Amino acid sequence: MDRLRVSLLGVLALIAGLALAGCSLSSASTSAASGSTGTATASPALSIPGTHRSTTVHQISSPVSTLVVTSQVGSVTVSGGSGPTTTVTEEGTYSSKPPVTTRTVSGGTLTVSYTCPIELVCSVRYDIAVPRTATVQVTAQAGEITLSGLAGQVTAKADAGLITATGLTGASVSLTTDVGGINADFAAAPATIAAVARVGGITLRVPAGAAYTVTANATVGKATVSIPQAASAPHAITATTDVGAILVAYAS
Repeated sequence: MDRLRVSLLGVLALIAGLALAGCSLSSASTSAASGSTGTATASPALSIPGTHRSTTVHQISSPVSTLVVTSQVGSVTVSGGSGPTTTVTEEGTYSSKPPVTTRTVSGGTLTVSYTCPIELVCSVRYDIAVPRTATVQVTAQAGEITLSGLAGQVTAKADAGLITATGLTGASVSLTTDVGGINADFAAAPATIAAVARVGGITLRVPAGAAYTVTANATVGKATVSIPQAASAPHAITATTDVGAILVAYAS
Protein backbone atom coordinates (compact mmCIF):
# COMPACT_ATOMS: atom_id res chain seq x y z
CA MET A 1 0.00 0.00 0.00
CA ASP A 2 2.93 2.37 0.75
CA ARG A 3 4.32 1.87 -2.76
CA LEU A 4 0.87 2.49 -4.26
CA ARG A 5 0.63 5.69 -2.25
CA VAL A 6 3.97 6.86 -3.60
CA SER A 7 2.88 6.22 -7.18
CA LEU A 8 -0.40 8.01 -6.74
CA LEU A 9 1.33 10.96 -5.12
CA GLY A 10 3.59 11.27 -8.14
CA VAL A 11 0.62 11.22 -10.53
CA LEU A 12 -1.21 13.84 -8.55
CA ALA A 13 1.87 16.05 -8.49
CA LEU A 14 1.71 16.28 -12.30
CA ILE A 15 -1.51 18.21 -12.10
CA ALA A 16 -0.31 20.54 -9.36
CA GLY A 17 -1.20 24.14 -10.08
CA LEU A 18 -4.42 23.39 -11.95
CA ALA A 19 -6.64 24.20 -9.00
CA LEU A 20 -6.77 25.13 -5.37
CA ALA A 21 -9.13 23.01 -3.37
CA GLY A 22 -9.96 21.72 0.08
CA CYS A 23 -9.59 23.05 3.59
CA SER A 24 -6.73 22.89 6.08
CA LEU A 25 -6.82 21.06 9.37
CA SER A 26 -4.32 20.50 12.16
CA SER A 27 -2.36 17.27 11.84
CA ALA A 28 -2.97 14.64 14.46
CA SER A 29 0.11 14.02 16.57
CA THR A 30 1.29 12.28 19.68
CA SER A 31 4.43 12.66 21.76
CA ALA A 32 6.04 11.10 24.81
CA ALA A 33 5.45 12.82 28.12
CA SER A 34 9.09 13.95 28.30
CA GLY A 35 9.32 14.66 24.60
CA SER A 36 7.88 17.86 23.22
CA THR A 37 5.49 20.75 23.19
CA GLY A 38 3.96 21.73 19.88
CA THR A 39 2.06 24.47 18.13
CA ALA A 40 0.01 23.89 15.00
CA THR A 41 -0.84 26.31 12.23
CA ALA A 42 -3.24 25.75 9.36
CA SER A 43 -1.87 26.43 5.89
CA PRO A 44 -3.70 27.09 2.62
CA ALA A 45 -4.56 23.94 0.70
CA LEU A 46 -1.94 22.61 -1.69
CA SER A 47 -2.30 23.06 -5.43
CA ILE A 48 -3.15 19.37 -5.81
CA PRO A 49 -6.94 19.16 -6.02
CA GLY A 50 -8.61 17.71 -2.95
CA THR A 51 -5.58 17.79 -0.64
CA HIS A 52 -4.98 19.55 2.67
CA ARG A 53 -1.88 20.70 4.52
CA SER A 54 -1.03 21.43 8.14
CA THR A 55 2.19 22.49 9.85
CA THR A 56 3.17 21.77 13.46
CA VAL A 57 6.30 22.90 15.32
CA HIS A 58 7.49 20.87 18.32
CA GLN A 59 10.10 22.05 20.80
CA ILE A 60 11.80 18.99 22.35
CA SER A 61 12.38 19.64 26.03
CA SER A 62 14.60 16.60 26.73
CA PRO A 63 18.32 16.52 25.81
CA VAL A 64 18.92 14.83 22.43
CA SER A 65 22.20 13.11 21.54
CA THR A 66 20.82 10.83 18.78
CA LEU A 67 18.14 11.50 16.18
CA VAL A 68 16.36 8.66 14.35
CA VAL A 69 13.94 9.61 11.58
CA THR A 70 11.77 7.16 9.64
CA SER A 71 9.86 8.71 6.74
CA GLN A 72 7.56 7.11 4.19
CA VAL A 73 6.82 9.92 1.73
CA GLY A 74 8.20 13.43 2.07
CA SER A 75 11.49 15.28 2.28
CA VAL A 76 13.63 15.27 5.43
CA THR A 77 15.92 18.18 6.34
CA VAL A 78 18.23 17.94 9.36
CA SER A 79 20.49 20.80 10.38
CA GLY A 80 22.96 21.11 13.23
CA GLY A 81 22.80 24.09 15.55
CA SER A 82 25.29 25.61 17.98
CA GLY A 83 23.06 25.18 21.03
CA PRO A 84 21.32 22.29 22.82
CA THR A 85 17.88 22.97 21.35
CA THR A 86 16.00 20.44 19.22
CA THR A 87 13.04 21.52 17.10
CA VAL A 88 10.86 19.33 14.87
CA THR A 89 8.75 21.00 12.22
CA GLU A 90 6.22 18.73 10.50
CA GLU A 91 4.24 19.62 7.40
CA GLY A 92 1.56 17.05 6.71
CA THR A 93 -0.16 16.68 3.34
CA TYR A 94 -3.20 14.46 3.03
CA SER A 95 -6.38 13.88 1.04
CA SER A 96 -8.78 13.05 3.88
CA LYS A 97 -7.38 12.25 7.32
CA PRO A 98 -4.11 13.77 8.61
CA PRO A 99 -1.09 11.55 9.31
CA VAL A 100 -0.42 10.61 12.91
CA THR A 101 3.07 11.79 13.88
CA THR A 102 5.08 10.62 16.87
CA ARG A 103 8.15 11.93 18.69
CA THR A 104 9.58 9.90 21.55
CA VAL A 105 12.70 10.51 23.63
CA SER A 106 14.43 7.67 25.47
CA GLY A 107 17.96 7.70 26.81
CA GLY A 108 18.85 10.77 24.75
CA THR A 109 17.51 9.24 21.50
CA LEU A 110 14.73 11.14 19.74
CA THR A 111 12.73 8.90 17.40
CA VAL A 112 10.52 10.63 14.83
CA SER A 113 8.03 8.80 12.61
CA TYR A 114 4.46 8.82 11.34
CA THR A 115 1.67 6.57 10.14
CA CYS A 116 -0.99 7.19 7.50
CA PRO A 117 -4.55 6.04 7.02
CA ILE A 118 -5.46 4.39 3.72
CA GLU A 119 -5.96 7.29 1.32
CA LEU A 120 -4.67 8.65 -1.99
CA VAL A 121 -2.29 11.26 -0.59
CA CYS A 122 -0.49 11.16 2.74
CA SER A 123 2.99 12.48 3.49
CA VAL A 124 5.01 14.43 6.04
CA ARG A 125 7.82 16.85 5.28
CA TYR A 126 10.28 17.18 8.18
CA ASP A 127 12.55 20.11 9.01
CA ILE A 128 14.54 19.22 12.13
CA ALA A 129 17.18 21.20 14.02
CA VAL A 130 19.40 19.26 16.45
CA PRO A 131 22.61 19.92 18.39
CA ARG A 132 25.38 19.74 15.82
CA THR A 133 27.21 16.94 17.67
CA ALA A 134 24.17 14.64 17.63
CA THR A 135 24.30 11.28 15.88
CA VAL A 136 21.81 11.35 12.98
CA GLN A 137 20.07 8.40 11.30
CA VAL A 138 17.53 9.09 8.55
CA THR A 139 15.59 6.55 6.49
CA ALA A 140 13.17 7.70 3.76
CA GLN A 141 11.13 5.57 1.38
CA ALA A 142 10.47 8.41 -1.06
CA GLY A 143 11.78 11.92 -0.65
CA GLU A 144 14.89 14.06 -0.63
CA ILE A 145 17.21 14.02 2.39
CA THR A 146 19.11 17.24 3.16
CA LEU A 147 21.78 17.40 5.86
CA SER A 148 23.80 20.42 6.97
CA GLY A 149 26.19 21.52 9.70
CA LEU A 150 26.38 18.13 11.44
CA ALA A 151 29.44 17.06 13.44
CA GLY A 152 28.27 13.67 14.68
CA GLN A 153 28.05 10.30 12.96
CA VAL A 154 25.63 10.44 10.02
CA THR A 155 23.71 7.62 8.33
CA ALA A 156 21.15 8.40 5.62
CA LYS A 157 19.28 6.02 3.32
CA ALA A 158 16.64 6.80 0.69
CA ASP A 159 14.79 4.22 -1.39
CA ALA A 160 13.99 6.95 -3.93
CA GLY A 161 15.39 10.41 -3.48
CA LEU A 162 18.40 12.69 -3.68
CA ILE A 163 20.72 12.98 -0.68
CA THR A 164 22.41 16.35 -0.24
CA ALA A 165 24.88 17.11 2.57
CA THR A 166 26.85 20.28 3.29
CA GLY A 167 29.26 21.35 6.01
CA LEU A 168 29.69 17.89 7.54
CA THR A 169 32.53 17.50 10.06
CA GLY A 170 31.77 14.10 11.63
CA ALA A 171 34.19 11.18 11.64
CA SER A 172 31.85 8.66 9.97
CA VAL A 173 29.33 9.29 7.17
CA SER A 174 27.25 6.69 5.32
CA LEU A 175 24.92 7.76 2.48
CA THR A 176 22.83 5.33 0.41
CA THR A 177 20.13 5.81 -2.22
CA ASP A 178 18.54 3.20 -4.46
CA VAL A 179 17.19 5.67 -7.02
CA GLY A 180 18.52 9.20 -6.84
CA GLY A 181 21.91 10.77 -6.37
CA ILE A 182 24.36 11.84 -3.67
CA ASN A 183 26.00 15.26 -3.35
CA ALA A 184 28.09 15.76 -0.21
CA ASP A 185 30.49 18.53 0.81
CA PHE A 186 32.67 18.11 3.88
CA ALA A 187 34.04 20.92 6.05
CA ALA A 188 36.47 18.56 7.82
CA ALA A 189 38.10 15.35 6.65
CA PRO A 190 36.11 12.38 7.97
CA ALA A 191 37.71 9.08 8.92
CA THR A 192 35.31 7.18 6.65
CA ILE A 193 32.87 8.07 3.88
CA ALA A 194 30.67 5.39 2.33
CA ALA A 195 28.43 6.49 -0.55
CA VAL A 196 26.30 3.99 -2.49
CA ALA A 197 23.80 4.67 -5.29
CA ARG A 198 22.02 2.01 -7.33
CA VAL A 199 20.84 4.45 -9.97
CA GLY A 200 22.30 7.93 -9.67
CA GLY A 201 25.49 9.93 -9.63
CA ILE A 202 27.76 10.58 -6.64
CA THR A 203 29.73 13.76 -5.97
CA LEU A 204 31.93 13.97 -2.87
CA ARG A 205 33.98 17.07 -2.08
CA VAL A 206 36.49 16.89 0.78
CA PRO A 207 38.93 19.38 2.32
CA ALA A 208 42.42 19.65 0.89
CA GLY A 209 45.43 19.01 3.09
CA ALA A 210 44.49 15.52 4.27
CA ALA A 211 45.57 12.22 2.74
CA TYR A 212 42.84 9.91 1.44
CA THR A 213 42.54 6.37 0.23
CA VAL A 214 39.77 6.18 -2.37
CA THR A 215 37.76 3.33 -3.86
CA ALA A 216 35.41 4.49 -6.63
CA ASN A 217 33.46 2.05 -8.81
CA ALA A 218 30.83 2.91 -11.42
CA THR A 219 29.41 -0.13 -13.24
CA VAL A 220 27.76 1.97 -15.95
CA GLY A 221 29.33 5.42 -15.90
CA LYS A 222 32.63 7.18 -15.27
CA ALA A 223 34.48 7.41 -11.95
CA THR A 224 36.75 10.46 -11.59
CA VAL A 225 39.03 10.91 -8.60
CA SER A 226 40.81 14.26 -8.76
CA ILE A 227 42.51 14.22 -5.37
CA PRO A 228 45.88 12.65 -4.48
CA GLN A 229 45.64 9.19 -2.94
CA ALA A 230 47.76 7.39 -0.38
CA ALA A 231 47.36 3.70 0.41
CA SER A 232 48.11 4.20 4.10
CA ALA A 233 46.01 7.34 4.54
CA PRO A 234 43.92 7.65 7.72
CA HIS A 235 40.90 8.88 5.76
CA ALA A 236 39.00 6.38 3.60
CA ILE A 237 36.44 7.10 0.88
CA THR A 238 34.30 4.43 -0.80
CA ALA A 239 31.90 5.40 -3.59
CA THR A 240 29.89 2.89 -5.63
CA THR A 241 27.11 3.25 -8.17
CA ASP A 242 25.53 0.79 -10.56
CA VAL A 243 24.40 3.46 -13.03
CA GLY A 244 25.82 6.96 -12.85
CA ALA A 245 29.00 9.02 -12.65
CA ILE A 246 31.26 9.45 -9.63
CA LEU A 247 33.35 12.50 -8.79
CA VAL A 248 35.65 12.75 -5.78
CA ALA A 249 37.30 16.16 -5.59
CA TYR A 250 38.55 18.84 -3.24
CA ALA A 251 35.98 21.26 -1.90
CA SER A 252 36.20 24.68 -3.54
